[in-house]
Amino acid sequence: MEITMYLDVVILVNFCMDYFLLWLLKMILKLKGSRVRRILGGAAGAAGSALAQWALLYRYGPDGGGAAACFLWLGAVTGVGSLMLLCAFPFSSFSEFWKAAAGLFFGAALTEGILEMGRQVWDSIFRPAAEGFESGRPGTVPLLLLLAGSGLTADALWQAMCRSWKERSCHYQVTLFHQGRQVRAEGFLDTGNRLQEPVSGRPVHVADRALLEAVCPTVDKICLIPYRTIDGGGSSLKAVALDRMEAVQGKRRLVYEHPLVAASPGKLQMKNGCQVLLHE
Repeated sequence: MEITMYLDVVILVNFCMDYFLLWLLKMILKLKGSRVRRILGGAAGAAGSALAQWALLYRYGPDGGGAAACFLWLGAVTGVGSLMLLCAFPFSSFSEFWKAAAGLFFGAALTEGILEMGRQVWDSIFRPAAEGFESGRPGTVPLLLLLAGSGLTADALWQAMCRSWKERSCHYQVTLFHQGRQVRAEGFLDTGNRLQEPVSGRPVHVADRALLEAVCPTVDKICLIPYRTIDGGGSSLKAVALDRMEAVQGKRRLVYEHPLVAASPGKLQMKNGCQVLLHE
């Protein structure tokens, strides 16, 4: 039996899916790695997948080879996936690589399930509706409704992803330094933070009270920073001048010399455990 394999189509489809999965992994797990490395990872995955498919078809044909073919397929998937990750990201430990591998295979399985579900929906709903559209039967109504719903769903998912990306881009790893002490915490660049020292106009950052007490348990001088809330209330925050503060996000690094950091009135509770609100 003659088998025709369109290598260009196989490589292109696999590259697009592999790059998409690597991009999702970078966003979700906050992995390091440039776009060039992700392209190399996607290319390695596409080439490896095409080679594995060709080898299995050449050896066992379209009908498969039972358990032997299944084990070879699992080995090829594991090897190609590992090669993709090693090309795309620089891992500092085996545990980091293991988490990325688990995320990659889970994402691939989830994507495959979504595509299969979409195919079944098309065969059971869209195809009959499309045939009804061509022949003028009432099947056009559900087709148009489904198309409108799909468009709205895609738009909602896109907006949610954009909001998530914008929020994630404001997160930093913050280190506070004062008199030989240093503490690290998650920070958030708050675009709505307009706190300033009333006399000098210096910007004021806000940190969780317990975190600030850990880096400077005793202080000689404090500043009172007046503030107002949205509902019209307000009071004052106690702020201290630290020696230095650094905020890092990927290759971006912000350094604040002698920053004014105010202690939050209570425990600072934010998403992802952020304990520092950085002044824009």
